[in-house]
Amino acid sequence: MDNKFEYRQYQEYILNRLRENHGINTLVELDCGLGKRFITFQLVQEYFPNLRFLLIMQSSSSLAETVQYLSHDYGGISGLGWITSNMPFPLRKKILEEKRVIICTPMILSNILQGKGRGIIHAKDFDAFIINEIDTIIRRVSDRVVLTHPWNFLLPFFSSIWIIGMSGTLRDDHVVINEDQLKIRKELHTLKNYLKGTTLITMEDLEETDVKDFMKITKIEIIPVSDPATQNICAMLDEIIKNTRIKINNELKGEDYQLDSDEIREIHLILDRLPISTELKNQYVSLLMLRKYVFAMTSRRYIRFFYQDFVQNYFNVNAIRKKISWISPKTVKTIELAMQNNKTVILCSYLDMVNQIAKGLESKGQSVFVLTGKTRDKKTILNDFKNCSKQSSLIMSPVGERDLDIPNADLLVVIDVINTTKTMYQKFKRTRGGTVAILTYANTSEEKKVQRLTKNIMERYPWSTI
Repeated sequence: MDNKFEYRQYQEYILNRLRENHGINTLVELDCGLGKRFITFQLVQEYFPNLRFLLIMQSSSSLAETVQYLSHDYGGISGLGWITSNMPFPLRKKILEEKRVIICTPMILSNILQGKGRGIIHAKDFDAFIINEIDTIIRRVSDRVVLTHPWNFLLPFFSSIWIIGMSGTLRDDHVVINEDQLKIRKELHTLKNYLKGTTLITMEDLEETDVKDFMKITKIEIIPVSDPATQNICAMLDEIIKNTRIKINNELKGEDYQLDSDEIREIHLILDRLPISTELKNQYVSLLMLRKYVFAMTSRRYIRFFYQDFVQNYFNVNAIRKKISWISPKTVKTIELAMQNNKTVILCSYLDMVNQIAKGLESKGQSVFVLTGKTRDKKTILNDFKNCSKQSSLIMSPVGERDLDIPNADLLVVIDVINTTKTMYQKFKRTRGGTVAILTYANTSEEKKVQRLTKNIMERYPWSTI
């Protein structure tokens, strides 16, 4: 390895395993922040300098960061080229034909191979195909098509060459619907079905190396937020959702359609395929979304959804308006936590919460930085937050937080969670260790959901969470 980089035994272990597995499809699980890009650099520059590689990054921002690392931060790669969406076709063609190591996104590559560039290259023109974040190529919910677009084309196209898939985690489930039946399948098993003869390198394989010396532990805290008005609303919504699910089952019985326990738990995922009335389907989806809004939005934003005709049959909206607080109890708790720390990162699902928290923190004298889908220069804002010498907070929406890591925050506050264990774990690891505070309304179904999610994370990622 290049002497300018810190020696890490676990990275050498992975690289040696890949050298031993030359030609054998391999999946590499390496947790966040442990150097997947550096391993890629060593693989293409030091271990296999004479092979032609295609490197696939799942987004344009990830592509740009990888180019920066490989071409500058790590000292450069011989014969490196990259293809972006705004490149003219002749330049794309020249890069594909002449460069030894090529970086691009799956959509760009697919468009070239199936469009104007059909036939300009073949799989045999390359020796290896490296897929970053390979877990994302599997659909969370699927029926006839299990892979996300355009992987149902790309994987078969490159099936004859050496495929290396890298991911921070390969431990989640996905749902497969077949002939009106729902099955919960391990994503790792699905990947192995598409990558024949695959061998696996996991975090457990690294236990005898120095990997623990470089892992930063994340402490997860569940913080209940007490609010009787929200608790009463959620209790009523839970009961209505339960009764609606009973109505769905009753309609299914009339159609001689049976659901097992797993299917009942995940009924929202197969709702479109069930032989029940459209009205009942729409009501069930609306109720689930309304409950999510109550957990994750400000009351000024979510109250409008209580005016839906069928919802008004259950609630006295005027009475609700008098009891709820227009400043979200989660906003109040978030400001309290942020004022106790020097640098805080806050994750919100909705912009109204982003804006309310930002105004509250600014009124307390904090320096506030906001990243959303509307933010143009994310890198500048992120650097300003990192370099700010005052007490400061960075507030992000799901679009704003994508592909970002903030390793120097003292606290990560999560306003609301989703059910996907892996996605939440990846959110928690954005700060590369430290403390994660998950806010949840006390004595509600959200609290049970957070406890279940945290338990799953602790079981699947015991090496980096406490």
